[in-house]
Amino acid sequence: MAKFIYHLAAFAAAATQIVHAHTSLDSQYRIDVHSHPVPQIWLDALVEEGYPTVNGSLIVEGFPVPDWTLAGHLQNMDSYGVNYSTLSVTTPGVYFLASKPQKAKRLAHELNNLLHNYTQTYPTRLGALCLLPLPNVADALEEIKYCLDTLHFDGIGLYTNYDGLYLGDASLDPVFAALNQRRATVFVHPATPGCADATLGYGGPLTEYPFDSVRAMENMLLTGQRARYPNVTMIYPHGGGAMPYLAGRIAGVASLPALGALNPATVIAQLKGYYFDTASAYSAIQLQGLKAFIGVGQIVTGTDFPYVPVSQAKPGLAAIQANGNFTEAEMAQINHQNALAIFPRIAAKLGLTKSN
Repeated sequence: MAKFIYHLAAFAAAATQIVHAHTSLDSQYRIDVHSHPVPQIWLDALVEEGYPTVNGSLIVEGFPVPDWTLAGHLQNMDSYGVNYSTLSVTTPGVYFLASKPQKAKRLAHELNNLLHNYTQTYPTRLGALCLLPLPNVADALEEIKYCLDTLHFDGIGLYTNYDGLYLGDASLDPVFAALNQRRATVFVHPATPGCADATLGYGGPLTEYPFDSVRAMENMLLTGQRARYPNVTMIYPHGGGAMPYLAGRIAGVASLPALGALNPATVIAQLKGYYFDTASAYSAIQLQGLKAFIGVGQIVTGTDFPYVPVSQAKPGLAAIQANGNFTEAEMAQINHQNALAIFPRIAAKLGLTKSN
């Protein structure tokens, strides 16, 4: 844990230096770290595996999949005032093909190539987060190398769990070791918990997504995985789910001998070491809670387009400054500076270099 805390302090100092190099951007320049493409090849694979269609819409995770086109994505970026978006395939990625690993590997590779094509067509507007064919670790390691070392993606996309296999599980250590070695930035999207009864029959995104983010962070804490791989920068969406409100409770209970007698201050420091995005976290209580928990320097912009309705996301983005009581300088951090600090490949792509 001490190593993890040292890493946080060193990273914060380095990030501050990087941020100061990006003052040429207007404070309203927005980088969206949380947006989703919905490629037809992914939809076709879901249908082939038996996902139902109701009233013409494919149902995934209990909700209809929204219509999406690349042109429409760019148009909505303009409408939202978003200048740059990182694209990541949402849950369930390709883990619905876990029993068919070769098919999962092939689909993940095809989707990553498709994302790469999008980013090459619009290099200053779109970036990509690599989709991994987990839970097959060997195939995931190949895709990490391909996406980060060959395609030069902005970062990696993970899920809180892969059909019940949660982040924190020791089987995922080789993946985190590879990411740690590359000092990669990872966006973790929630998934429906492995125990379907937890949803009470409702779709996972309704309330279980925010709690599954907590489950993943908690499991990484209690297994020690987060402390073992401190060089991986991790973003959780939706204001960190319920973590800002439960961190104190987790730290207190984790101090019991049955959970390893962890030091509460060390636990809180680790849980504060994540970045959280603003997708579906636009209210005053959420934003001010985030500000109190992690500070402005670890809040990044997220829209969850096209899954969060425009009627919620567009006014939500516009309300962030007032609801969070943020200054113009703080909005510049939330809108782009924090993202640039943890995604150096975006900064390089946009021609923003670190000054000495």
